[in-house]
Amino acid sequence: MPLSFVAVRDLMLRLSTDRAAASAELVALGAEAVAPLIAELLDEASPVDWGDAGSVLRTIGRPAFAPLAEAIATAPTDETRRRCGWAFVGFSEELLDDYIAALSHPSAYVREDAALGIQYRGEKGMPAAPALLTLLDDPDEDVRQRAVWAFAELGEAALPHLRRVRAQGPGRRRAAALRALAEAGGFEALSPADQAAIERLIRVKLTDEPIEGETPCGPWLALPTGDQTAVLEALDLSSPRPATMRLGQAAAESATHRSGSRRRTVAFVSPRLDGWTLVFGPWSQRWEKEPDAVRELSARFGQAQAYWYDAQTGDSGWTVAERGEIIRHYSEYEPVVGERLPVEQTMLLPNEIYDVPAEEWERDQPEVCDALVVAAALSVSPAALGPSTDVRGHGVLALTRAGREFGLPTGALPI
Repeated sequence: MPLSFVAVRDLMLRLSTDRAAASAELVALGAEAVAPLIAELLDEASPVDWGDAGSVLRTIGRPAFAPLAEAIATAPTDETRRRCGWAFVGFSEELLDDYIAALSHPSAYVREDAALGIQYRGEKGMPAAPALLTLLDDPDEDVRQRAVWAFAELGEAALPHLRRVRAQGPGRRRAAALRALAEAGGFEALSPADQAAIERLIRVKLTDEPIEGETPCGPWLALPTGDQTAVLEALDLSSPRPATMRLGQAAAESATHRSGSRRRTVAFVSPRLDGWTLVFGPWSQRWEKEPDAVRELSARFGQAQAYWYDAQTGDSGWTVAERGEIIRHYSEYEPVVGERLPVEQTMLLPNEIYDVPAEEWERDQPEVCDALVVAAALSVSPAALGPSTDVRGHGVLALTRAGREFGLPTGALPI
C-alpha cells in the first residue's frame, strides 16, 4: 500500500482520540488525501469509520467531487456505492454548478445522487431547475423519481418550470412534471385543466373500484354506520371530496406521518364496509385525548373503536367503547383499561411476548394479538377487505381543523 494511503489511514484512525487536529491535517492535504479516503469508502473491511472518511471528503470540497462521482459509477458493491453517495450528496451549495453538470453524467447512479445533492440544497438549489427538467424523461426510473422529489424541495419558484412542461411539453416529460407539481405544491398547484382531469379519473374509478385489503400504517376509527354525513359532522371534518380507497388511505397515511405545517390536514372517510365506516388518518382533532373521543362517539353511534397499527414496527393499540363507556383500552405505552376481550384471551398481547422464554417460543409458536386481529373480530380489518366485502357508497377525503388552516397536503398519490 503506498505510503500516502498508510498516512491517511493513520490520520483517520487518530480521529477517535484527537478529532479536531487529525481532521484539520486531513483537510489540509486537500486533493492529495482524496484517493486514499475514497479507497477507505470502497473497502468494506477497512478499520476506518466510513462516515468519518465521507465527512472529510465533504469538507475538502471540489477536489473530491469528480473522484467521488467516478467512485459511485464504478463501485463494486451496493454498500460501497451507498457510502460514496453519502459523501457525494453532502457538499455545500458552493458546488451547485458541479451538481448541475453531474446531472448529465453517463452513470444513472451519479445522476440520481446529483439530483439528491440538489434536493438537499432546498430553495438554494433553484438555479438547477432547468437542468432537473431534463431528468423527467431519464431512461432510469429511479433518476426520474429523484428529479420529482428534488423539485418538491426547490420551493414555489420551481412551479412555473413544471407548468410550462405540462402546457408546452415535450410530451415525454409531462407525466413526471405532473407528479412533481403534486409533490411541490399539492392539488392546489395544478392547473384547472389538470385538476378537472384528476377529478374525472377519480369519478371513473369509483364506478367500479376493486376493494383490496391493505395493511394500514397509522390510526383509524371504526363506527357502525353508513351515514357519512353524520360521521363528517361528528369529527368536525369539512370540504369532502370523492376519493378511491387507494387514494384516501395513501393521503391519510401521508398526512399522519408528514412533518411541517401541512401535517394532519386530511382524513379519509371510507364507504360503508360490511356495515362499518372506517376513518383513516388524524381523525380526533376535536378532542384533547383520544379515549374521550371514542367514549363520546360511542354514545352517539352505539359503538366506537379506535386503532393504531405501525406497519414498520408492528406496534399496536386499540380502544373499544360502547354506549358512552370504554370497555377496553390497550397500549404498549399506557396503562391498560378493562378486561381482556374474547379475541385477546387465547393470544399473547404485544407487550407479553418479551416474557416468553426463547425455547417456549420456538416450541409453541404462540399467536400474538394486534390491532388488525382485534379489528377483524370486532368490526372490519383494513387488511382483510376484498371482493366479498359489502360496499355501499364511496369514500371521501375531508379537511381536518389543521387542513382548514393550512390546506391540502402536498404529494403525488396513487388513484
